[in-house]
Amino acid sequence: MKARILFVSVALFAATCVPALCAAQGPYSHARQGWLVGFGIGGGTAGISVDGNTSDREGGGAGSFRAGYAFRPEYSLELNSNGWTKDDNGTTLSFSVATAAINYYPGNTGLVLRGGVGFGSADATVQIAPNTTVTGSESGFGFTVGAGYEFRVMRTFAIGPQVDFGWMTLDSFDANYVNFGLSFNWYFVPKG
Repeated sequence: MKARILFVSVALFAATCVPALCAAQGPYSHARQGWLVGFGIGGGTAGISVDGNTSDREGGGAGSFRAGYAFRPEYSLELNSNGWTKDDNGTTLSFSVATAAINYYPGNTGLVLRGGVGFGSADATVQIAPNTTVTGSESGFGFTVGAGYEFRVMRTFAIGPQVDFGWMTLDSFDANYVNFGLSFNWYFVPKG
């Protein structure tokens, strides 16, 4: 239920504020040079596959974090992480992927394409009694790809929608998620 409320809140914010942000973009260009940091919030769906049998997809909350360096106006190298989580009646399941990623910004527009390779992890916590929980986790290979569009609100700040896909292969199963959200990005562009 919390994930649905978060997802609806992000969607309403995007529907009401993004058009105004686009109009307010004004004289700010999509200059990208130097250090950058960003995060995103939203919702998504996840599923697992065990020996070729695929589960039904489940809805949940989503988040992302990135930090890196734009070494050219159209490319940046980042440490990028994104994840999905669901809490249901005392059971919390989380998937996340952490990667070294490349972002590509075609032209001087707000479009962002990203991809990275790294580690995936799954964590589960089950509350079996009021003061007793059991936890477990697995990690393995993971990758992520994504896309977004940034509306430059200030010279060094952009906001916009994003979509991320994360996939991981672990000892016991494979998992993937598709997240939709709103990203907030800061570019520490030197004054020219």
